Amino acid sequence: MHKFLLPSLLGLSAAAPAQSVLPPFNTYYQAVDLGQMPQVYDYGGICFAPGDANTLLVSAYGSGRIAAVPLVRDAAGRIAGFGATTTRATVGGNDGGLAVGPGGVLLFTWYGANRLGQVKPASSVADRVDDLHPLGVSVSVGTCAFVPAGRAGAGRFKLANYANSEWYDVVLTPDGNGTFAPTISAPPVQIQGGPEGILYPPVTAPLLGDCVMVCEWNAGITAYRTDGNGDPLPNTRQMVLTGLGSNGGGAIDPISGDFLFTGGNGSLVAMRLGATCGTITSYGRATPGASLTPTLTAVGCARLGQTFTMTVQGEPNALGAFAMGTFPANWQIAGVDVLTNMTVSISHRLDAQGRLVVPFAVPPVAAFGDLHLYFQAGYFSPGSSTGFSATSGLDVWIQ
Repeated sequence: MHKFLLPSLLGLSAAAPAQSVLPPFNTYYQAVDLGQMPQVYDYGGICFAPGDANTLLVSAYGSGRIAAVPLVRDAAGRIAGFGATTTRATVGGNDGGLAVGPGGVLLFTWYGANRLGQVKPASSVADRVDDLHPLGVSVSVGTCAFVPAGRAGAGRFKLANYANSEWYDVVLTPDGNGTFAPTISAPPVQIQGGPEGILYPPVTAPLLGDCVMVCEWNAGITAYRTDGNGDPLPNTRQMVLTGLGSNGGGAIDPISGDFLFTGGNGSLVAMRLGATCGTITSYGRATPGASLTPTLTAVGCARLGQTFTMTVQGEPNALGAFAMGTFPANWQIAGVDVLTNMTVSISHRLDAQGRLVVPFAVPPVAAFGDLHLYFQAGYFSPGSSTGFSATSGLDVWIQ
């Protein structure tokens, strides 16, 4: 029996980063790339339009506007595409924060200027903009959110500073004009990563029901357990999702329940219940041996943090090699179809029953998400037409 450690054999450079839910969260969730929203050119704060679950509002960084993106849904109610984007409001500046407040007022963050802006339901421009520096928010704010009903601290408003990764509890006082005057209620909580988005999962969410998720520009999507005010407990930080790139705002789809996050170039990714294992597919032609044709099969779960096990069945005591590569091949060598580029090749001998069992423990490293690995085994086979035998290839797609 052999055990391979993927990091030492392949190195992280073998895989291109992709959206990957990390253990233990990948036991329950998977990441799905929903594509690029039209006329949205960068990451940004997101929320659903008040009373309209089929319109996503996007406050993309540097755009100076809040965009309205119609959503196309499949038969299961999940987002399957986007309609033509329009402008909900022109606001001057923005970033990763966008939230619906009391009375349907939109609150947005303005990076660089360190401001909090507000748009009333009937307005197409900012109705109030506050400079946050005099209130005690250091340069510059990145995101904002309300603690939802059902969570500790429900109704409280939160700001997070991008530059220094500080988290603030904010009191909003009606100003008599349909908007609100903000004040900071307490010293900030120190988190990390350059916060650009905040999402509070429902209390029923597996592993995340007592957490707040933070979109960290410098790392990925993380989760912190929260206190009685809905504020993060800094020493409880866990990485949840990586590989999105330019991590922006977060929101919960009110129809599907998916957690939505924005990335660079207006991309939108859903994190949803229903973790999946990667596919394991045989490909190519096997080369017969003197007495039988060797086979290569696999069982288990090809997913980050999980294990799958491969089994070779060939001629008893046959001497040969087990090969793993990062792309498939179709080379003819000495009459054998070589089906992998053989990044790694390990010599061995099959046992008296002609078997080799190879368990793979997939590391919980995001770079291995969405990675294809290609395997094949070949053996000396005196008496065969070529003097060799080989299995067909095995394409393992890690999720």
